[in-house]
This record gives sequence, C-alpha cells and structure tokens, in this order.
Amino acid sequence: MIQRPQTLFLALAIIGNAIATSGISIWQKIGTSGQKAELFSNQWQLFQNGKEVAAHSNIAIALLVTLSTVITLVTIFSFKSRMRQMMLGLINSLVLAGAMGYAFWVIFKEAMPTFEPEIQGKYGYGFYALVVSLLANMIANRLIRKDEMLVQSSNRMR
Repeated sequence: MIQRPQTLFLALAIIGNAIATSGISIWQKIGTSGQKAELFSNQWQLFQNGKEVAAHSNIAIALLVTLSTVITLVTIFSFKSRMRQMMLGLINSLVLAGAMGYAFWVIFKEAMPTFEPEIQGKYGYGFYALVVSLLANMIANRLIRKDEMLVQSSNRMR
C-alpha cells in the first residue's frame, strides 16, 4: 500500500538504483599526467589526454542493481504478506551489498592500479546512490518488521 512509510523508503531505493544505473560515475581518478579512470555501472574506462585508451566491461554491477530494482518492486506489491516482504528485503540487501562489493573489487583490484596507485580517486554520485538505496532498504525492512510485531501483539489481545 502506498500510504505505508516502508513503501516510501522502498521507492527511495528504486530511485537510488535508477540513479546508479543511469550513466552517472560511481568512481573516478585523475592522474597528474592527464590520465583518467572512471567506473560506471556497466564498464570502467581509461582515458589518456581526453581520448579513451581502454574500456573494460563489468556488466555485473548493472545486473545486480537491476535485480535489486525488480526485487524492490515485488516487495512493494507483496504488502499482504509481511513475512515475504521481510525475506525479499533481506535478499535485496544482500544483492545491493554484492553490487557495492563488486564495485569495490573493480575499483581496488582493476581500475586503481592502472596508473599512480597512490592516488585513491573519488566516489561519484552513483556510489552514493547505491548507499542511499541500501540504507532505504534497511529502514524499510525495520518498518516492515515493526508492522509485523504490531499485528502479532494485537492478535494476542484477541
């Protein structure tokens, strides 16, 4: 149901997922000699003096975030079964954590060592959108659990 607060947090998670996969940078690093590495949800690119030198595909981040969006939509429309919602929320948290973990792996094991490993780079709006999605999903899970506990306590009173 739309008026429930957990639905609003799940909608926020969907918006965060959409931002993360919309082509906004998740991470970028600019070197001192004109080199630039940039990670998006579907690939990371290496630039030299403004020209693309290499592009490496990593479609797994985009697939995991898309799977998270589908799970979130199913969670929203499973409002009659709070236990199913809690299970889907847990699975969704694991999928989002997997997407963030894979993004970290790509950053630290593939993209960062290509040039000047001592420069860390900076995280973009796409990364922060993933963090917002994960936090919104966790808050929605807490609210769903709170609803279930309220229903169970009212059942005991009958």
